[in-house]
Amino acid sequence: MSGCVPEDGGSNTLDDGVTSLGEDTGEGDEPGDGDPNGDGDDDGDGDPGDDDGDGDPSDGDPNGDGDPGDGDPNGDGDPGDGDPNGDGDPGDDGDDDGDGDDGDENGDENGDCIGGTPYAGGWDIGCCQDDIVPGAWSPGQVSAGAVLPDWIFSDQYGDAVRVYDFCHEAIYFEYAAMWCVACMAHAPEVASLFDTYDAQGLITLTYMSQDAEGAPPSQADVDAWAQQFSQDGIVAFSDFSNVWYPFGVDQGGGSYSISLPGTMLVAPGVEVVKVGVPSLAELEAALP
Repeated sequence: MSGCVPEDGGSNTLDDGVTSLGEDTGEGDEPGDGDPNGDGDDDGDGDPGDDDGDGDPSDGDPNGDGDPGDGDPNGDGDPGDGDPNGDGDPGDDGDDDGDGDDGDENGDENGDCIGGTPYAGGWDIGCCQDDIVPGAWSPGQVSAGAVLPDWIFSDQYGDAVRVYDFCHEAIYFEYAAMWCVACMAHAPEVASLFDTYDAQGLITLTYMSQDAEGAPPSQADVDAWAQQFSQDGIVAFSDFSNVWYPFGVDQGGGSYSISLPGTMLVAPGVEVVKVGVPSLAELEAALP
């Protein structure tokens, strides 16, 4: 645990293992219905119940498929009427080709979950959360190919936002602080990126590490940031102590420094593509 140095040169306490923070100044048929004598043998074959000669001792098998009820209209072996196309899928959940793959039963063709978003911000969520396998995550050791942890942050609307809910999109992730002038200067560009690429599958996520005094931020702080810089993407904070890991530079002796803002580009599947500010070509290549 050590201090960070904001732009006013003061000292603040961090609980995340960062030695210093600085600013980056660069950029049924019914049975018997045909039996006139009421004996159940409507075809006179001696069988009181098999009117169609299919071996069914009752008159409840209209298609001779061995189904004792009228719940199998297509004779496919499904004892209920839950398989309207006879493909072996017990429901109508998206396996319309009978390949054994129920596909994106909860989502549309783009992988967005059907049924709206749980977030006040209106951001679409994916259906791939359970497919993600987190990997190694160590200070100063995060690089391309690393998978983000399963973080849940608090956003500007007071919602608990799960980062894995955006597994279907690219994420422009910015690690910032309220006191950071360079972060403020870059904030309008982050807002513009969301406005430009939202429809193409980009979500921006500004993670606030400290408030204006270098203390832990609050929901009011991230809301104020979102309002000030017209950011319609996610602005969030948390108690996690490992969010800075991609941006930490090893100073030796177990201490790390960070230049703010810290930026990384994350591809669908929450896999890091680049630690550092990406070019527009790199960003567009990461879009789903």
